[in-house]
Amino acid sequence: MKILYCLALVLLPTISFSQVGINTTNPLDTLHVNGTVRIVDTNSSTSTKLMGADANGTINEVIVGTNLGLTAGTLNAYGSATYGIISLAVTDGPVNEEFNDYDLGVSGVNQDKTVFRLTGRTNSYRFTGIAGGTDGRHIVLLNIPSVNFRLENEHTSSLAQNRIITLSGGFEATSGQGSAELVYDGTLQRWFLINLRN
Repeated sequence: MKILYCLALVLLPTISFSQVGINTTNPLDTLHVNGTVRIVDTNSSTSTKLMGADANGTINEVIVGTNLGLTAGTLNAYGSATYGIISLAVTDGPVNEEFNDYDLGVSGVNQDKTVFRLTGRTNSYRFTGIAGGTDGRHIVLLNIPSVNFRLENEHTSSLAQNRIITLSGGFEATSGQGSAELVYDGTLQRWFLINLRN
């Protein structure tokens, strides 16, 4: 009987904490497979989690972000067909005041906004650049006051990555109220004016 107890004390920890290796003699996890994996004949239960592999090949749960959802075993992407809108008061000042590297918060506090209602000006003004552009970022600037609003083409007063290309070679402007639609090109690191309306 003493021999049986000794044998149990030796084997029990080994069985409880053992690792299984398939195609490896040195398993690094509870189950370590060196090669490809195929899973067949899964049961009909509904999936509630996703899994993915890290750089070492270890499989982990993938956290689903706010614009994705796993419902009834189906991964869905969620988004809005509407544009987020915000009003921003542009500091009032002299006629044709220049704003360099203007911070709309497009990659920060206003990253979920597309339409920027620019208010507060009693004199014409101009943007030489817009800070925070990221590849594919789309914005619409609505000039609400009845004053001219101008976008400068490749103006050197702003940092290179914040500059605007108007595609006309010169500045583009509204005559009073109007809108300007821009998209950021991450490769060229420039905002492109794609539409201007009075």
